[in-house]
Amino acid sequence: MQRDLQKNSDDTGHSWSAEFKSLISSTIHDRKNAVVRGETSFEPEYVEGFKHKANSLLAAGWEERKKPGRADAANFERLLLIRRGKYFDSYFSWVEDFSLPTTNNLAERGLRCIKSHMKISGQFANVTTARYYAVIKSYIETCRKNGINEMFALSRLCVGNPINVSEIFN
Repeated sequence: MQRDLQKNSDDTGHSWSAEFKSLISSTIHDRKNAVVRGETSFEPEYVEGFKHKANSLLAAGWEERKKPGRADAANFERLLLIRRGKYFDSYFSWVEDFSLPTTNNLAERGLRCIKSHMKISGQFANVTTARYYAVIKSYIETCRKNGINEMFALSRLCVGNPINVSEIFN
């Protein structure tokens, strides 16, 4: 997300994206400090202030798009503004809920091996195979992220005694 914002500012020369990046960076910094102080969320006034500033910057982005600029960045910038507006609550839910990560790196890492498989093999043999792969991958990733050894989890799965949700979260 932040790379998108930097690229946009570099390509177009428009200031809204650099200001937007700065707003996000300062909010992440404030959140880290709040977590260190033991807080679990921002005050409602802070959240509303963030939303107001972010929406103002997105509106400024639409206005700046109307000005003449580099044509090669126009489509990228338009799509960026559309995505940020359409999925605003999803992109910035981490501002209201400190239990959520500020990036989607974990989700991207979870998909990396599937994308590698697709690059190497081109596809799965059939839809059923893809579903089996997804179920097993989900099981292993869930165990790993919750501190359960993957080999232990797989051996339990193979003997017909998979680790269940209550075991994972205890």
